[in-house]
Amino acid sequence: MGAILETAVIVLNWNGWADTERCLHSLLRLDADNYSIIVCDNASSDGSPERLRRWIARSLPSLNAQRQDCGRQPIEVTLLETGGNLGYAGGNNVGLRHAMAQGSSQFWILNNDCEPAPDALGWLRRRVAEDGRIGLCGATLIYADGEGRVQTRGGGSFSRLKGRGSAIGGMGRIEAQIEREAVEREMGYVSGASVLVSRAFLQAVGPMSEDYFLYWEELDWWVRARGRFRLGYAPQAIVRHRVGASIGTSDHGEGSALSTYYLTRNRVKFCWRHSRVSLPFVYADLGRSVAANAVRGRWERATLLVRAITGLPFVR
Repeated sequence: MGAILETAVIVLNWNGWADTERCLHSLLRLDADNYSIIVCDNASSDGSPERLRRWIARSLPSLNAQRQDCGRQPIEVTLLETGGNLGYAGGNNVGLRHAMAQGSSQFWILNNDCEPAPDALGWLRRRVAEDGRIGLCGATLIYADGEGRVQTRGGGSFSRLKGRGSAIGGMGRIEAQIEREAVEREMGYVSGASVLVSRAFLQAVGPMSEDYFLYWEELDWWVRARGRFRLGYAPQAIVRHRVGASIGTSDHGEGSALSTYYLTRNRVKFCWRHSRVSLPFVYADLGRSVAANAVRGRWERATLLVRAITGLPFVR
């Protein structure tokens, strides 16, 4: 497989220091070497930077000592403050630029509400090493409820007719037999909750588009790269995910006002930019949602959707 490349693991924090601490704990227990961790704080108001600095000072030495007892290298953890709430893309891009400047060869973007299995990074690296054309590689995300349900296998597919993405393998069982090649053929994007990015991809395509702020950046990233790289999937790389821990996203039922606004706004933005054939269905679909909420007297939710569809700013 050749030499193992230096991997920078990038974890974005926004008012979620407890989740980030759990994520860091799992990362420091990886059965891997040649990686470092960069935590990017998006101007949290809950004291996250101070709490995370204390955690690093208190817990990192003992966890690194445990790693060395197991014959593993100690791991460096860097905390960067981004200077503002830059959203998902903006905050992670701060980490990507820092890691690029440090000379890292791979970049593992990982949500702070995720906990990877000890061998997850090893499987991701292995899949990328098998095919040098892979620019983005996804893992198997499972819900963190302990029931072994899959959130997505690698990422999702995109329907140009409906202007909508859908998770691959969602709600399936983790033990189900799947064909990696079939998943990779279906993939239209890699889930942003866990994505390994090659240096060649980042150099050729550039960082994520920051005007989305939240959601749909991963689809935009891949469309900008299409024809130059491949999407990869490492089925054995298992990552537990507490969906929506930071901003109230929901895979089942209604999400928070913030997540609903950006999911809606950016669906329109992405289709306008990359898939205008989708727009008639998208506008009709969203129009039905506005009408349904209005009929039920849910004027606040209907107004939120209208603001998102028309691109007006989010108002709490």
